[in-house]
Amino acid sequence: MTESQRTRILQAMIEVVSERGYPETRVVDVIGVAGVSRKTFYELFSSKEDCFLATYDVLLGNLLGDTARGFESKPGSPWAERVAAGLGELLKHLAEHPDEARFAIVEVLAAGPKALARRDAALRQFTGFLDAGRAETSVELPGITSLSLAGGVNELLYSEILHGAATRLPSRLPDLMFWITLPFLGPEGAAEERERTRLSMLESQ
Repeated sequence: MTESQRTRILQAMIEVVSERGYPETRVVDVIGVAGVSRKTFYELFSSKEDCFLATYDVLLGNLLGDTARGFESKPGSPWAERVAAGLGELLKHLAEHPDEARFAIVEVLAAGPKALARRDAALRQFTGFLDAGRAETSVELPGITSLSLAGGVNELLYSEILHGAATRLPSRLPDLMFWITLPFLGPEGAAEERERTRLSMLESQ
């Protein structure tokens, strides 16, 4: 059993699920795309769900890793700039890999309670980047602020990806930054951050 076979199966799961949807995906479809036998599949995964979850874990690790690298690429910068850098990397990844985007953001909702639990955990991990903004505001914000913002970002991603518009996600960054920073920086600060992000994107083109 080679790691390359496992990788091929995970990649095939992404391809098939993004095309057919999780409920209509069958193991026979996945192994057909992966070019492996049924025996090989079941030596690695106990079921379609098990394979989906393994694939989701890898994708989420990549997505959160991209976000973290962007966030940490600006040490010493204001929190909002670090969030913009992290979120920008996330949106870029999703735009460049629409199959992965659909798998991780849309189809996870149809994959059962274990998948939903992983999705919930991922959202809570994302809140860590947002909660860092509490150090730069004098406003006493409710404890659910960052989780609510993370849920809102996810809802926008879901809507765009569901309608086949993953490629335009990076263009949403300035408006997302306004919305994310609004509770922390207030209307004027959020408007300034939206404009700063917009200009930064233009300069990088």
